[in-house]
Amino acid sequence: MNKILLIIACCGVLTACASGPKERFVLLPQADGSSSSIVVKTASGETALATPYASVETQTGRAAKSATLSDAEVQARYAPVMQNLPKRPRSYELFFELGSDRMTAASRKVLEEAVIEFRSFPAGEFILVGHADNIGSDANNETLSVRRARLIERELVRAKIEPLSIEVVGKGAREPRVPQKKGVPEPGNRFVEIRLR
Repeated sequence: MNKILLIIACCGVLTACASGPKERFVLLPQADGSSSSIVVKTASGETALATPYASVETQTGRAAKSATLSDAEVQARYAPVMQNLPKRPRSYELFFELGSDRMTAASRKVLEEAVIEFRSFPAGEFILVGHADNIGSDANNETLSVRRARLIERELVRAKIEPLSIEVVGKGAREPRVPQKKGVPEPGNRFVEIRLR
């Protein structure tokens, strides 16, 4: 699980910082708004931050009381920092028709919308992971999963996305998202996952 943490170091202009700089730790929410957690360790002990916008200030190895800020407070107080945070990793799933490397109509639309977002990632790193449902031989499923991932790679190149790197992986029928018996079609396992970071 990715943890996003905002650390602000500050020191009064008129004081000599003899007591050491202050640091504020603010735990930001995940991209989907859910929480994660961290532990801030100092000489005086540990402070757990486990909810979005939980914060603690430290100075000279000691932590003050923790507090929870609002989203508006964090955005206003740390606007320059928030505007320059790196973009968070993204993940997309594109589904395919049975036994082919042809995307479903719905996934074609998802890809068109995603390409617009991809352009806002300078030097993005793409990992394209192809999957197949468990119909036919393992060798055919492996080949089909790679063909699906390669199709997405070609679509990115055609859309003039300029990534730092593109890695293509085929998983065949291994690691299905939906439990499936051999020989039973499962549309939920015919997909390419695009991981962008």
